[in-house]
Amino acid sequence: MARIYTRQEAKRRKVNFQIFAGIYDFLGVVAGIVVIVACAFLLAALVNWIARDGQSSFSSLIEIFNEAIIIPK
Repeated sequence: MARIYTRQEAKRRKVNFQIFAGIYDFLGVVAGIVVIVACAFLLAALVNWIARDGQSSFSSLIEIFNEAIIIPK
C-alpha cells in the first residue's frame, strides 16, 4: 500500500530532490567543462603535430621534385 505523506514531509522530500538535482547539474557542468578543455588540448596537439609532420613530409617531396627537375651537370 502506498505511503501517505504529510505536507511537511512532501515539502522536505521535494527540497531534497531539488538539492540533489542541483548537485548533479553542477557536476554535469564541471564534467562538461573538463571534457571541452581536454578536447581543446587534443585539437591543439593535433594541429601542432600536423604542422610538424607536414613540414618533414613535404620537405622530402620537394627534394625529390627538385632532383627530378634539376639536371645535374
